[in-house]
Amino acid sequence: MNAYEQLVAIRDRLEQNGASEDSITFVERFIKRAEPERDMDMSVTQSVMIRHLLRQREALDNYAIYDDLQELVSEMENRRSARDEDATHPAWEEERAPRPKSYYKALKERDQQR
Repeated sequence: MNAYEQLVAIRDRLEQNGASEDSITFVERFIKRAEPERDMDMSVTQSVMIRHLLRQREALDNYAIYDDLQELVSEMENRRSARDEDATHPAWEEERAPRPKSYYKALKERDQQR
Protein backbone atom coordinates (compact mmCIF):
# COMPACT_ATOMS: atom_id res chain seq x y z
CA MET A 1 0.00 0.00 0.00
CA ASN A 2 1.20 3.49 -0.74
CA ALA A 3 1.53 6.32 1.79
CA TYR A 4 -1.98 7.66 1.20
CA GLU A 5 -3.62 4.27 1.78
CA GLN A 6 -1.51 3.66 4.88
CA LEU A 7 -2.50 7.03 6.34
CA VAL A 8 -6.18 6.28 5.72
CA ALA A 9 -5.75 2.92 7.45
CA ILE A 10 -4.02 4.63 10.39
CA ARG A 11 -6.87 7.13 10.68
CA ASP A 12 -9.42 4.31 10.65
CA ARG A 13 -7.55 2.45 13.39
CA LEU A 14 -7.33 5.62 15.46
CA GLU A 15 -11.10 6.06 15.13
CA GLN A 16 -11.67 2.44 16.15
CA ASN A 17 -9.47 2.92 19.22
CA GLY A 18 -11.37 6.03 20.26
CA ALA A 19 -8.43 8.38 19.75
CA SER A 20 -8.62 12.08 20.49
CA GLU A 21 -9.83 14.55 17.87
CA ASP A 22 -6.36 16.09 17.80
CA SER A 23 -4.90 12.79 16.63
CA ILE A 24 -7.45 12.31 13.90
CA THR A 25 -7.09 15.85 12.55
CA PHE A 26 -3.30 15.46 12.70
CA VAL A 27 -3.45 12.36 10.50
CA GLU A 28 -6.04 13.92 8.20
CA ARG A 29 -3.62 16.78 7.52
CA PHE A 30 -1.08 14.25 6.31
CA ILE A 31 -3.75 12.51 4.24
CA LYS A 32 -4.44 15.79 2.43
CA ARG A 33 -0.71 16.21 1.77
CA ALA A 34 -0.43 12.69 0.39
CA GLU A 35 -3.54 12.93 -1.79
CA PRO A 36 -1.61 13.88 -4.98
CA GLU A 37 0.41 10.67 -4.56
CA ARG A 38 -2.73 8.57 -4.23
CA ASP A 39 -2.02 6.51 -7.37
CA MET A 40 1.73 6.04 -6.88
CA ASP A 41 3.16 2.54 -6.97
CA MET A 42 5.71 3.09 -4.20
CA SER A 43 4.89 0.90 -1.23
CA VAL A 44 5.31 2.03 2.38
CA THR A 45 4.73 -0.07 5.47
CA GLN A 46 2.38 1.08 8.18
CA SER A 47 5.07 0.94 10.84
CA VAL A 48 7.24 3.34 8.81
CA MET A 49 4.32 5.75 8.45
CA ILE A 50 3.55 5.66 12.17
CA ARG A 51 7.21 6.25 13.03
CA HIS A 52 7.23 9.18 10.63
CA LEU A 53 4.16 10.65 12.30
CA LEU A 54 5.69 10.15 15.75
CA ARG A 55 8.72 12.27 14.74
CA GLN A 56 6.61 15.28 13.79
CA ARG A 57 6.79 18.35 16.02
CA GLU A 58 3.04 18.39 16.67
CA ALA A 59 3.07 14.77 17.83
CA LEU A 60 6.02 15.41 20.11
CA ASP A 61 4.36 18.48 21.64
CA ASN A 62 0.91 16.94 22.17
CA TYR A 63 0.71 14.02 24.60
CA ALA A 64 -2.69 12.87 23.29
CA ILE A 65 -1.43 12.49 19.72
CA TYR A 66 1.80 10.85 20.82
CA ASP A 67 0.00 8.38 23.11
CA ASP A 68 -2.56 7.46 20.44
CA LEU A 69 0.18 6.76 17.90
CA GLN A 70 2.20 4.80 20.46
CA GLU A 71 -0.88 2.67 21.11
CA LEU A 72 -0.93 1.77 17.41
CA VAL A 73 2.76 0.83 17.60
CA SER A 74 2.16 -1.43 20.59
CA GLU A 75 -0.80 -3.09 18.83
CA MET A 76 1.39 -3.82 15.82
CA GLU A 77 4.14 -5.25 18.02
CA ASN A 78 1.64 -7.45 19.86
CA ARG A 79 0.25 -8.79 16.60
CA ARG A 80 3.76 -9.39 15.26
CA SER A 81 4.88 -11.22 18.41
CA ALA A 82 1.72 -13.35 18.46
CA ARG A 83 2.24 -14.24 14.81
CA ASP A 84 5.90 -15.07 15.41
CA GLU A 85 5.06 -17.25 18.41
CA ASP A 86 2.60 -19.25 16.33
CA ALA A 87 4.93 -19.61 13.37
CA THR A 88 8.18 -20.82 14.85
CA HIS A 89 9.24 -22.86 17.82
CA PRO A 90 12.82 -23.44 18.86
CA ALA A 91 14.12 -26.95 18.32
CA TRP A 92 14.69 -27.46 22.04
CA GLU A 93 10.97 -26.89 22.69
CA GLU A 94 9.85 -29.69 20.40
CA GLU A 95 9.05 -32.90 22.16
CA ARG A 96 10.64 -35.96 20.68
CA ALA A 97 8.61 -39.08 21.16
CA PRO A 98 10.23 -42.44 20.52
CA ARG A 99 8.73 -44.52 17.76
CA PRO A 100 6.66 -47.49 18.85
CA LYS A 101 7.98 -51.03 18.61
CA SER A 102 5.42 -51.79 15.89
CA TYR A 103 7.10 -49.25 13.61
CA TYR A 104 10.41 -51.09 13.79
CA LYS A 105 8.74 -54.49 13.30
CA ALA A 106 7.00 -53.26 10.16
CA LEU A 107 10.26 -51.76 8.91
CA LYS A 108 12.10 -55.03 9.50
CA GLU A 109 9.38 -57.06 7.71
CA ARG A 110 9.45 -54.71 4.74
CA ASP A 111 13.24 -55.02 4.47
CA GLN A 112 13.03 -58.83 4.64
CA GLN A 113 10.47 -58.94 1.79
CA ARG A 114 12.82 -57.12 -0.56
